[in-house]
Amino acid sequence: MNAWEPNPGPQTQVLERDEFEILVGGARGGGKTEVGLAWMVEPEYVSHPLYHGLVIRKNAVDLSDWIARAEVFYSPNGARITGKPPLIRFPSGAFIRTGHLKDEHAYTAYQGHEYHKILVEELTQIPRERDYEMLISSARSTVPGLPSQVLATTNPGGVGHVWVKSRFVDVSRLKTYYYAGGKRSRIFIPATVDDCPQIAENDPGYIYFLDSIKDEKLRRAWRYGDWDTFSGQFFEMWSNEIHIVKPFLIPEQWNRWRGLDWGYFPGYGAVGWFAVDYENNHYMYREFYEQQNTPTRMARKVLSLTYQKENIITTIADPQIWARSQYGRNYKEDDTTESIADIFTREGLYCQKGNNNRVSGWAKMRDMLYWDRNLKPKLYIFDNCKNTIRTIPGLVHDDTRLEDVDTDGEDHLADLIRYVLMHTAESGKTPLPETEISKFIDSLPGSEEDMQEWKD
Repeated sequence: MNAWEPNPGPQTQVLERDEFEILVGGARGGGKTEVGLAWMVEPEYVSHPLYHGLVIRKNAVDLSDWIARAEVFYSPNGARITGKPPLIRFPSGAFIRTGHLKDEHAYTAYQGHEYHKILVEELTQIPRERDYEMLISSARSTVPGLPSQVLATTNPGGVGHVWVKSRFVDVSRLKTYYYAGGKRSRIFIPATVDDCPQIAENDPGYIYFLDSIKDEKLRRAWRYGDWDTFSGQFFEMWSNEIHIVKPFLIPEQWNRWRGLDWGYFPGYGAVGWFAVDYENNHYMYREFYEQQNTPTRMARKVLSLTYQKENIITTIADPQIWARSQYGRNYKEDDTTESIADIFTREGLYCQKGNNNRVSGWAKMRDMLYWDRNLKPKLYIFDNCKNTIRTIPGLVHDDTRLEDVDTDGEDHLADLIRYVLMHTAESGKTPLPETEISKFIDSLPGSEEDMQEWKD
């Protein structure tokens, strides 16, 4: 090791923990990158000739930045960095492999390998928890004295915000959380700029900068590591207290619709059931969200979840399901002459093409979710729709098209909602039932003007 010493607090805690998964960070300037560098070369590991480590960043640019810092940090250890992607070798024979996640297949590139330590930088840049779990499946050890461990660093926000918060922040803040029958554990260690005195000594202006950020959400995330809200959230008006409601008995007279977004793997097949009241309030009251269903199996499952008395008007679906042989690159079907929509129809699941104008659809969904002190939203979600409630708040803006959602996130349920709203938001409400007096007035002879006077 070089002369680097951990600061008291989070950095010291990270190096002392023995949980299988450790998440450190939250705010900017907490010293998480430095402790990650040190954690990878703890003496009992880097001195062992069989030690294998792995460092992962989201893209090549970020990885190059980490390598530059590692070259300085590890030079006292006699490290040599060679190759593309770079491999860090130590005099003992130990090595650290590096890589980045440039595409979805990169998550499986390390399966079958054995790494005693895996460092994942900027964890919330990984879109799905499944991707992370595939990655850390390579953290295992057959070498006595080298137990396997995973360290991740991150800040709030990013496409993976929701699942990272759920996996770590909500259950393991400064405490050990056991899973896998008690055989695995994880912990979240929060860190802020106040835990890194070197910044206060060498660059006090940085702290003033964090304190002066005008965007409140960004300031709370970067300065204090606030996970409850984050800048970049696509549906900023979302509120669990406002938009989530307890299930209630839906009147049979209300109009009902289904929305559908096709997916096989790694995506999801998603379906939502909606009821619309007399005031055009939309209630999503049921969801279906599964992977690896063939079109036939998905159609049968959706129909089995729909009761006969629900009287669904139609199912508004992603227009792409009408394309031929578009099941997805991971799905095989003997009869490739049928579209997914054809298969659905054959099974009795009749669909109507949705409007796939993404920007207009998101604008409509925002409008239906919007609320303030004087206005109630028009879109509500039953609390049994767990995946909808989990995924919608975590959607973020696309980096290059800010009016669109970053499609690396779990947007399947949000997609089907916008299909439905583009079809029903203006004309889908249930008409008011006729009263006996209105029926009587309508039966009277006279002109339309006379009838209007009676009604008024």
